[in-house]
Amino acid sequence: MSAKLFPLLAIGLSGLIVLPLSHQANALTPLTRAEIQNLRNLVQLIPKNTKNKRPARKLDAMIPGDGLATGRASLADLRFNDGSLARIGEQAIFRFLPKTRNFRLSNGTVLLLIPPGRGQTRIQTPSAAAAIRGSALFVRYDQQTDTTIVGALTNSGIEVSNETASQNQVLKAGQLMVIVEGKFQGLYNFDLRNFYETSDLVQGLDLTRQNISSTTDPAIASVQAETAAAVAAQSPVTGKGVIENPSFLQLSTSSSNSASTYNSSTDSIKNNSSVGSFVETGQVLSNTTSKPINDADISNDNKVNTQNNKVDSDFSKTPTPEPTPTLEPEPQPQPKPLPQPAPEPAPAPEPQPEPEPAPEPEPKPQPEPEPQPEPEPEPAPEPEPEPEPEPEPAPEPAPEPEPEPEPEPAPAPAPAPAP
Repeated sequence: MSAKLFPLLAIGLSGLIVLPLSHQANALTPLTRAEIQNLRNLVQLIPKNTKNKRPARKLDAMIPGDGLATGRASLADLRFNDGSLARIGEQAIFRFLPKTRNFRLSNGTVLLLIPPGRGQTRIQTPSAAAAIRGSALFVRYDQQTDTTIVGALTNSGIEVSNETASQNQVLKAGQLMVIVEGKFQGLYNFDLRNFYETSDLVQGLDLTRQNISSTTDPAIASVQAETAAAVAAQSPVTGKGVIENPSFLQLSTSSSNSASTYNSSTDSIKNNSSVGSFVETGQVLSNTTSKPINDADISNDNKVNTQNNKVDSDFSKTPTPEPTPTLEPEPQPQPKPLPQPAPEPAPAPEPQPEPEPAPEPEPKPQPEPEPQPEPEPEPAPEPEPEPEPEPEPAPEPAPEPEPEPEPEPAPAPAPAPAP
């Protein structure tokens, strides 16, 4: 069953007052880090400078440039370093930009809770932008129809402009602006009580402060104080011209249960079917105009009320339009037929010349047989070499004769004695 991220709103057409854009204040607390506090169903993390996605996990850290993509009936809570909370609805692509307080929404819905005193925060879609200096708003963008819806939940000076900043509007709590193809199409009032009672996008946040002791987070408590004050100050949306579920609240979405298809160069998604409901669930009825609005086109009596508006995913069918009456054309006088001229007799066919006999084909010459190559004679085997004779052994030299012994010398005669 699809999540009821937004209710069937009670909204009313209100007078459009064009106000100049205020001077943009410098961001006091740049967004440097976020953490996934909670997630439901299919949520994927898109790291910076890559098309690759991976399943997101609770407590995953994100840095500027990273993004999140959600599937059908999915949701994720991001908590930023300044205490701000972004709750991202189904079929969305959401990222925050480096060194700024700027968010980018390429499809789907996001609820932003910004504590006061953090500096100006901007959220951009391809066709519009909203500036907030604290408190709460929701933004939804439908990429297929190029429709942006910005709704204010507090009286904190939420300012909406179109893509070129040629149109701008400051919203009060319980007002939403519809921008189609970069042009303001209508400013509407919606019932805040009905919104908080029927929207799953705000469940568990206690933005009406039903249980004052339940909040221990000072950043969220400061936002709760402003949202609860806005609910208490709003009169019920009733009266003449009430319409239920205008058609511009319908969101186109993918028929599969996969996360939104991401394209890093264009931040676009591919969707091909629709579920009905204001921002992600429910059925819608038509209340759109064919031209951009101006002061003369808007009546303060045009309001919208939706009671008994809890819806399920089976409201995925678009409403059946009422049949338009068929106008019967007036009968036209039939012109008198002109007399047709008598047909001329067909000329006799000319005799066809007899066909010349086809020449007999000349016999094709028989191809001469190709000469067969003579077999080459096999070479005679080479004679085996005769073995070389073994060399005769050299004669041994005769032994040398031993030398004869020399004769001993004869002893010398003794001298004669002297006389």
